[in-house]
Amino acid sequence: MRKTLATFVVLAIIMIAFFVILEYTGDAPDELAKGAGQKVEAAQNSTISFKPDGEVEQLSTSDTRRIREQEKVEQALQKEYDAGSYSLQNPFVKHDPYGVAPLTALTMFETDDPVRITVTVKGKDEYSDVSHSIDAYKTKHSIPVLGLYPDYENMVTIEATNEAGDTAEHTFTVETDPLPDDFLTNEAAEAHPEKMENGMTFIIPSTRHAYAVDHNADVRWYSTLWNSHIFKRLDNGNVLYITKEEGQDEYNEVLEMDMLGKVYNSYLIQLDDYEKTNVVHHEIIELPNGNLLATVHDMASPYIEDEMIEIDRETGETVRDFSFRDLFPEDFYEDYGNIISNTFDNGVDWFHQNAIWYVEKDDSILVSSRHQDLIMKLSYPDGEIDWILADHEKWPDAYDKYLLEPVNDDFKFPAGPHAPMTMPDFDNNEATNDYLLFDNNVVVTRGKDPLSGDFSQGVQYRINPEEMTVEEVWQFGRERGEDFYSRIVGDADYLEETGNRLLTSGYIEAEEGMNSRIVEVNDKQPADVTYELVVSSFEKKSHKQAYRAERMPLTGTGMARRPLDE
Repeated sequence: MRKTLATFVVLAIIMIAFFVILEYTGDAPDELAKGAGQKVEAAQNSTISFKPDGEVEQLSTSDTRRIREQEKVEQALQKEYDAGSYSLQNPFVKHDPYGVAPLTALTMFETDDPVRITVTVKGKDEYSDVSHSIDAYKTKHSIPVLGLYPDYENMVTIEATNEAGDTAEHTFTVETDPLPDDFLTNEAAEAHPEKMENGMTFIIPSTRHAYAVDHNADVRWYSTLWNSHIFKRLDNGNVLYITKEEGQDEYNEVLEMDMLGKVYNSYLIQLDDYEKTNVVHHEIIELPNGNLLATVHDMASPYIEDEMIEIDRETGETVRDFSFRDLFPEDFYEDYGNIISNTFDNGVDWFHQNAIWYVEKDDSILVSSRHQDLIMKLSYPDGEIDWILADHEKWPDAYDKYLLEPVNDDFKFPAGPHAPMTMPDFDNNEATNDYLLFDNNVVVTRGKDPLSGDFSQGVQYRINPEEMTVEEVWQFGRERGEDFYSRIVGDADYLEETGNRLLTSGYIEAEEGMNSRIVEVNDKQPADVTYELVVSSFEKKSHKQAYRAERMPLTGTGMARRPLDE
């Protein structure tokens, strides 16, 4: 009798456990992939964060090869300049001085008196001039010329102003070659330049040419160096640019260079046995201390696209590394490759980190994970989670305190998202913060939204971290349906001068062929389009689509150059 009773008790416990697990995991194998996490041991009130610093694997090094070759170029340039006598009225002009930026030139000359210089490339209409000034008064001048048109006889004017206010000027021409045969096609479907944010629209590809166009969709800058995903302006005015050696697959060289193509720093990121192109996936940002924070892979594990490293800007050394497996249940990554088809030869792509945004207000970062359908905010460098914006489906209890609760009745969580960023305080409420991101709206692992795949959208969310609530306050893209749907890649930028938003839907499968659409809209709801650029002539799966787009001036804060002999 006792044995029978004991057997009954054991069977009852097993049945109860079975129904608890069934309730938690769902009734079908694919439900397990949608956020199962029964191995989590963290208590409800514990803090989840990155593991403390251990021995850091050196994945990055400083590289001087390009700079050594560049010194030879500058020596030859200086020798050519020294052989003549150059003035404002007879300047030395070198087209594409470093051989990597064909729509640029360098002009050098001397003046008797100290003067400040303004250089202007004449545009094809009243909104197309490209002009910048060098504020310092000097007698030796080394001036970048930026914004030339391809296959064109460009008119360039140099104006010199002395300290008394007297001016003199000189105009010369620079002829340029046509764009390369494999260049993408750019067409302005709509443009209202008087309402647009100042600057050029820079197209950052998944592979090949990074370039900039004006409101007419005329190309005004590009580099012959291959580029993938990374092109952004640094605080000193230079750009961060990822490239590779000709003939190799892996994009593993990170350059700091100016718009003429002069390299100031070069770093190599080297991952043993990683043969894919995306050594960096797909972000590098500049931290307040000047170091670089990059998304990479942990080659000591079977998982990819779930690690970050901090690179010392001075030495090129890796000073910190972080794994997102520290922050998530084991099942999120251990079971992912068994069910989801994002498993590659190099590893299981369970997280697919595609963005970092630094929040200086409280030393934190925003992170986007396409394959977990989430945006999260966490402290840096500790990695303590502040909040998670994601569908609540199948999260373990230990994560309940991090999940934001929607305020809107018809709220839609982002799915397969990209490019979160902070925005200004629109509601004059210190308790809330606004964020902009690109919601691709393709459910990968979490959520059952019936609208998945119907559209993509730029979305502005308002989050109250004290009450752990989120509401949608603005969007653009939903009303355009599949014509604005990008299954992969995308970008959303807040433009500070106008308050407009620049949205990139990078991988649109249309009847007339593949295209990327970069759309600038205002903050109205529904929003008005002030600019729309259509990028085409790339094939499906070629990876030549627009990954991101940025609105920036051609010139940065560091465009005043010293003469080569100083």
